[in-house]
Amino acid sequence: MRIFKRGRISSTGLRLAAVVGLAAVLGACHGTDLEGVRDLEPQGSEFNQQLFAGYVGLSARELAEHDYRDSDRFAARAAAAARGDDVRPTAVDGRLIAADKQEELSKARGRLMAALFGSAKGKAPAIAAAAQISYECWLQEQEEGHQPGDIADCRNAFYGQVIAAEVAIRPPPPPPPPPEPEPEPVYVTYYVVFFDFDSSDLSMAAKQTLDEAAGTALAMRPYKIVIRGHTDRAGPEEYNLGLSERRALSVAGYMIDQGAGRFVIDAEGLGESEPIAKTADNVRDGRNRRVEVTLSE
Repeated sequence: MRIFKRGRISSTGLRLAAVVGLAAVLGACHGTDLEGVRDLEPQGSEFNQQLFAGYVGLSARELAEHDYRDSDRFAARAAAAARGDDVRPTAVDGRLIAADKQEELSKARGRLMAALFGSAKGKAPAIAAAAQISYECWLQEQEEGHQPGDIADCRNAFYGQVIAAEVAIRPPPPPPPPPEPEPEPVYVTYYVVFFDFDSSDLSMAAKQTLDEAAGTALAMRPYKIVIRGHTDRAGPEEYNLGLSERRALSVAGYMIDQGAGRFVIDAEGLGESEPIAKTADNVRDGRNRRVEVTLSE
Protein backbone atom coordinates (compact mmCIF):
# COMPACT_ATOMS: atom_id res chain seq x y z
CA MET A 1 0.00 0.00 0.00
CA ARG A 2 1.38 3.40 -0.94
CA ILE A 3 0.29 6.80 0.53
CA PHE A 4 1.17 9.82 -1.60
CA LYS A 5 1.55 13.27 -0.17
CA ARG A 6 2.85 16.12 -2.27
CA GLY A 7 4.45 13.59 -4.64
CA ARG A 8 6.34 11.73 -1.89
CA ILE A 9 5.76 8.51 0.04
CA SER A 10 5.02 9.16 3.67
CA SER A 11 7.03 7.52 6.45
CA THR A 12 3.95 5.42 7.27
CA GLY A 13 3.86 4.20 3.69
CA LEU A 14 7.54 3.29 3.82
CA ARG A 15 7.01 1.24 6.97
CA LEU A 16 4.06 -0.64 5.41
CA ALA A 17 6.02 -1.30 2.25
CA ALA A 18 8.91 -2.69 4.26
CA VAL A 19 6.57 -4.98 6.18
CA VAL A 20 4.92 -6.20 2.98
CA GLY A 21 8.30 -6.77 1.35
CA LEU A 22 9.61 -8.71 4.33
CA ALA A 23 6.50 -10.85 4.39
CA ALA A 24 6.96 -11.61 0.72
CA VAL A 25 10.55 -12.67 1.30
CA LEU A 26 9.58 -14.85 4.24
CA GLY A 27 6.75 -16.39 2.29
CA ALA A 28 9.10 -17.22 -0.56
CA CYS A 29 11.43 -19.23 1.73
CA HIS A 30 8.75 -20.81 3.92
CA GLY A 31 8.67 -24.63 3.51
CA THR A 32 5.10 -25.00 2.40
CA ASP A 33 5.80 -27.57 -0.33
CA LEU A 34 5.65 -30.47 2.13
CA GLU A 35 2.00 -29.79 2.86
CA GLY A 36 1.05 -30.55 -0.72
CA VAL A 37 3.23 -33.67 -0.91
CA ARG A 38 2.76 -35.47 2.38
CA ASP A 39 -0.58 -37.05 1.50
CA LEU A 40 0.25 -38.12 -2.05
CA GLU A 41 -0.40 -41.73 -3.02
CA PRO A 42 2.96 -42.91 -4.42
CA GLN A 43 2.86 -44.74 -7.72
CA GLY A 44 5.25 -47.17 -9.35
CA SER A 45 7.62 -49.68 -7.82
CA GLU A 46 8.13 -50.53 -4.19
CA PHE A 47 11.48 -48.78 -4.43
CA ASN A 48 9.79 -45.51 -5.46
CA GLN A 49 7.25 -45.86 -2.68
CA GLN A 50 10.01 -46.36 -0.12
CA LEU A 51 11.94 -43.45 -1.63
CA PHE A 52 8.87 -41.22 -1.37
CA ALA A 53 8.51 -41.99 2.33
CA GLY A 54 12.21 -41.35 2.92
CA TYR A 55 12.22 -37.96 1.18
CA VAL A 56 9.07 -36.93 3.04
CA GLY A 57 10.91 -37.77 6.28
CA LEU A 58 13.93 -35.66 5.27
CA SER A 59 11.67 -32.77 4.26
CA ALA A 60 9.83 -32.87 7.59
CA ARG A 61 13.07 -32.97 9.53
CA GLU A 62 14.49 -29.93 7.74
CA LEU A 63 11.20 -28.08 8.15
CA ALA A 64 11.37 -28.69 11.90
CA GLU A 65 14.87 -27.18 11.87
CA HIS A 66 13.57 -24.16 9.86
CA ASP A 67 15.68 -25.11 6.86
CA TYR A 68 12.93 -24.24 4.40
CA ARG A 69 15.08 -24.44 1.30
CA ASP A 70 16.11 -28.04 1.91
CA SER A 71 12.65 -28.98 3.14
CA ASP A 72 11.20 -27.84 -0.18
CA ARG A 73 14.00 -29.54 -2.11
CA PHE A 74 13.30 -32.88 -0.45
CA ALA A 75 9.55 -32.39 -0.85
CA ALA A 76 10.05 -31.93 -4.58
CA ARG A 77 12.03 -35.18 -4.74
CA ALA A 78 9.31 -36.94 -2.75
CA ALA A 79 6.72 -35.74 -5.26
CA ALA A 80 8.82 -36.99 -8.17
CA ALA A 81 9.20 -40.39 -6.51
CA ALA A 82 5.44 -40.49 -5.91
CA ARG A 83 4.87 -39.97 -9.64
CA GLY A 84 7.11 -42.97 -10.35
CA ASP A 85 9.94 -40.87 -11.79
CA ASP A 86 13.54 -42.06 -11.86
CA VAL A 87 14.82 -40.04 -8.91
CA ARG A 88 18.57 -40.49 -8.79
CA PRO A 89 20.86 -39.53 -5.90
CA THR A 90 21.86 -35.87 -5.98
CA ALA A 91 25.21 -35.29 -7.64
CA VAL A 92 27.94 -34.01 -5.36
CA ASP A 93 28.34 -30.87 -7.48
CA GLY A 94 24.65 -30.19 -6.90
CA ARG A 95 25.58 -28.94 -3.43
CA LEU A 96 28.28 -26.69 -2.04
CA ILE A 97 30.58 -29.30 -0.56
CA ALA A 98 33.98 -28.54 0.93
CA ALA A 99 36.78 -29.61 -1.42
CA ASP A 100 38.27 -32.12 1.03
CA LYS A 101 34.92 -33.92 1.38
CA GLN A 102 34.03 -34.22 -2.29
CA GLU A 103 36.09 -37.30 -3.13
CA GLU A 104 34.55 -39.56 -0.49
CA LEU A 105 31.03 -38.42 -1.33
CA SER A 106 31.63 -38.92 -5.05
CA LYS A 107 32.86 -42.45 -4.45
CA ALA A 108 29.89 -43.10 -2.16
CA ARG A 109 27.48 -41.94 -4.85
CA GLY A 110 29.20 -44.10 -7.46
CA ARG A 111 28.90 -47.09 -5.18
CA LEU A 112 25.24 -46.34 -4.56
CA MET A 113 24.52 -45.93 -8.27
CA ALA A 114 26.21 -49.25 -9.00
CA ALA A 115 23.99 -50.97 -6.45
CA LEU A 116 20.80 -49.25 -7.59
CA PHE A 117 21.31 -50.15 -11.21
CA GLY A 118 22.71 -53.56 -10.40
CA SER A 119 19.22 -54.80 -9.45
CA ALA A 120 19.08 -53.57 -5.83
CA LYS A 121 15.90 -51.63 -6.64
CA GLY A 122 14.15 -54.86 -7.46
CA LYS A 123 15.85 -57.33 -5.14
CA ALA A 124 16.09 -55.16 -2.01
CA PRO A 125 13.92 -52.06 -2.60
CA ALA A 126 13.60 -51.00 1.05
CA ILE A 127 17.35 -51.30 1.67
CA ALA A 128 18.21 -49.55 -1.61
CA ALA A 129 15.84 -46.65 -0.88
CA ALA A 130 17.20 -46.31 2.66
CA ALA A 131 20.75 -46.14 1.28
CA GLN A 132 19.76 -43.33 -1.10
CA ILE A 133 18.01 -41.39 1.67
CA SER A 134 21.02 -41.76 3.97
CA TYR A 135 23.28 -40.52 1.17
CA GLU A 136 21.01 -37.47 0.63
CA CYS A 137 21.06 -36.82 4.38
CA TRP A 138 24.86 -37.07 4.48
CA LEU A 139 25.25 -34.77 1.47
CA GLN A 140 22.89 -32.15 2.92
CA GLU A 141 24.48 -32.22 6.37
CA GLN A 142 27.96 -32.05 4.84
CA GLU A 143 26.96 -28.96 2.90
CA GLU A 144 25.84 -27.27 6.11
CA GLY A 145 28.99 -28.54 7.80
CA HIS A 146 28.24 -27.41 11.33
CA GLN A 147 26.69 -30.55 12.86
CA PRO A 148 29.43 -33.23 12.91
CA GLY A 149 27.24 -35.63 14.88
CA ASP A 150 24.50 -35.53 12.24
CA ILE A 151 27.06 -35.89 9.44
CA ALA A 152 28.52 -38.97 11.12
CA ASP A 153 25.08 -40.51 11.74
CA CYS A 154 24.01 -40.12 8.10
CA ARG A 155 27.39 -41.29 6.80
CA ASN A 156 27.44 -44.39 8.99
CA ALA A 157 23.85 -45.26 8.10
CA PHE A 158 24.70 -44.96 4.41
CA TYR A 159 27.65 -47.32 4.56
CA GLY A 160 25.68 -49.93 6.49
CA GLN A 161 22.79 -49.78 4.03
CA VAL A 162 24.84 -49.72 0.83
CA ILE A 163 26.77 -52.77 2.03
CA ALA A 164 23.46 -54.52 2.72
CA ALA A 165 22.27 -53.63 -0.79
CA GLU A 166 25.48 -54.95 -2.32
CA VAL A 167 25.12 -58.21 -0.42
CA ALA A 168 21.50 -58.54 -1.60
CA ILE A 169 22.49 -58.35 -5.27
CA ARG A 170 25.61 -60.45 -4.98
CA PRO A 171 25.28 -63.46 -7.27
CA PRO A 172 24.85 -66.72 -5.42
CA PRO A 173 27.95 -68.86 -5.11
CA PRO A 174 28.29 -71.54 -7.73
CA PRO A 175 26.92 -74.89 -6.67
CA PRO A 176 29.50 -77.20 -5.17
CA PRO A 177 30.98 -79.67 -7.59
CA PRO A 178 29.33 -83.05 -7.57
CA PRO A 179 30.94 -85.42 -5.14
CA GLU A 180 33.59 -87.66 -6.49
CA PRO A 181 32.20 -91.10 -7.16
CA GLU A 182 33.06 -93.59 -4.52
CA PRO A 183 35.96 -95.72 -5.71
CA GLU A 184 35.09 -99.26 -6.45
CA PRO A 185 36.06 -101.36 -3.45
CA VAL A 186 39.04 -103.61 -3.92
CA TYR A 187 38.48 -107.04 -2.46
CA VAL A 188 40.93 -109.77 -1.65
CA THR A 189 39.55 -112.74 -3.56
CA TYR A 190 42.15 -115.43 -2.83
CA TYR A 191 42.75 -117.09 0.55
CA VAL A 192 44.72 -120.15 1.61
CA VAL A 193 44.69 -122.13 4.85
CA PHE A 194 47.10 -124.90 5.93
CA PHE A 195 46.62 -128.15 7.80
CA ASP A 196 48.58 -130.44 10.07
CA PHE A 197 49.79 -133.73 8.65
CA ASP A 198 46.97 -136.19 7.93
CA SER A 199 44.36 -133.77 9.38
CA SER A 200 41.31 -131.92 8.10
CA ASP A 201 40.77 -129.98 11.33
CA LEU A 202 40.90 -126.20 11.11
CA SER A 203 43.49 -124.45 13.23
CA MET A 204 42.79 -121.09 14.91
CA ALA A 205 44.90 -119.37 12.26
CA ALA A 206 42.89 -121.09 9.53
CA LYS A 207 39.59 -120.01 11.11
CA GLN A 208 40.76 -116.38 11.29
CA THR A 209 41.62 -116.50 7.58
CA LEU A 210 38.24 -118.03 6.73
CA ASP A 211 36.41 -115.42 8.85
CA GLU A 212 38.01 -112.79 6.66
CA ALA A 213 37.11 -114.71 3.50
CA ALA A 214 33.46 -115.08 4.60
CA GLY A 215 33.25 -111.35 5.48
CA THR A 216 34.61 -110.41 2.07
CA ALA A 217 32.11 -112.73 0.40
CA LEU A 218 29.23 -111.04 2.23
CA ALA A 219 30.48 -107.62 1.11
CA MET A 220 31.26 -108.38 -2.52
CA ARG A 221 28.57 -111.01 -3.14
CA PRO A 222 30.61 -113.27 -5.41
CA TYR A 223 29.13 -115.31 -8.22
CA LYS A 224 30.71 -118.42 -6.77
CA ILE A 225 33.07 -119.54 -4.03
CA VAL A 226 35.58 -122.05 -5.32
CA ILE A 227 37.23 -124.26 -2.68
CA ARG A 228 40.05 -126.61 -3.64
CA GLY A 229 41.68 -129.05 -1.17
CA HIS A 230 45.26 -130.34 -1.50
CA THR A 231 47.69 -132.68 0.23
CA ASP A 232 51.39 -133.29 0.21
CA ARG A 233 52.86 -136.41 -1.43
CA ALA A 234 53.23 -138.48 1.73
CA GLY A 235 50.92 -141.48 1.66
CA PRO A 236 48.95 -143.26 -1.05
CA GLU A 237 47.50 -141.07 -3.81
CA GLU A 238 43.95 -142.44 -3.36
CA TYR A 239 44.07 -141.74 0.38
CA ASN A 240 45.33 -138.25 -0.25
CA LEU A 241 42.47 -137.57 -2.64
CA GLY A 242 39.94 -138.39 0.09
CA LEU A 243 41.90 -136.33 2.62
CA SER A 244 41.89 -133.33 0.29
CA GLU A 245 38.13 -133.66 -0.11
CA ARG A 246 37.64 -133.74 3.67
CA ARG A 247 39.77 -130.64 3.97
CA ALA A 248 37.73 -128.86 1.28
CA LEU A 249 34.44 -129.84 2.98
CA SER A 250 35.77 -128.70 6.35
CA VAL A 251 36.50 -125.26 4.90
CA ALA A 252 33.14 -125.13 3.07
CA GLY A 253 31.25 -126.03 6.25
CA TYR A 254 33.00 -123.30 8.23
CA MET A 255 32.32 -120.73 5.49
CA ILE A 256 28.64 -121.70 5.51
CA ASP A 257 28.50 -121.26 9.28
CA GLN A 258 29.90 -117.74 8.83
CA GLY A 259 27.06 -116.76 6.47
CA ALA A 260 28.55 -117.61 3.09
CA GLY A 261 26.02 -120.39 2.45
CA ARG A 262 23.84 -117.96 0.47
CA PHE A 263 26.38 -118.17 -2.36
CA VAL A 264 27.20 -121.01 -4.71
CA ILE A 265 30.03 -123.03 -3.19
CA ASP A 266 32.05 -125.36 -5.37
CA ALA A 267 34.18 -127.57 -3.08
CA GLU A 268 36.51 -130.24 -4.48
CA GLY A 269 39.57 -132.21 -3.40
CA LEU A 270 42.52 -132.50 -5.80
CA GLY A 271 44.71 -134.74 -3.68
CA GLU A 272 48.43 -134.42 -4.31
CA SER A 273 48.07 -133.53 -8.01
CA GLU A 274 48.83 -129.78 -7.73
CA PRO A 275 51.56 -129.25 -5.14
CA ILE A 276 52.99 -125.80 -4.50
CA ALA A 277 56.33 -127.27 -3.55
CA LYS A 278 57.61 -129.82 -6.00
CA THR A 279 58.81 -132.74 -3.92
CA ALA A 280 59.56 -136.39 -4.42
CA ASP A 281 56.90 -138.96 -3.68
CA ASN A 282 56.24 -139.75 0.01
CA VAL A 283 57.78 -136.43 1.17
CA ARG A 284 55.91 -134.47 3.82
CA ASP A 285 55.69 -130.72 3.10
CA GLY A 286 53.38 -128.36 4.99
CA ARG A 287 53.18 -125.98 2.06
CA ASN A 288 51.22 -128.56 0.08
CA ARG A 289 48.77 -129.44 2.90
CA ARG A 290 46.36 -126.65 2.11
CA VAL A 291 42.90 -125.48 0.93
CA GLU A 292 42.62 -122.58 -1.50
CA VAL A 293 39.51 -120.37 -1.44
CA THR A 294 38.74 -118.17 -4.46
CA LEU A 295 35.86 -115.68 -4.60
CA SER A 296 34.77 -115.51 -8.22
CA GLU A 297 32.85 -112.39 -9.35
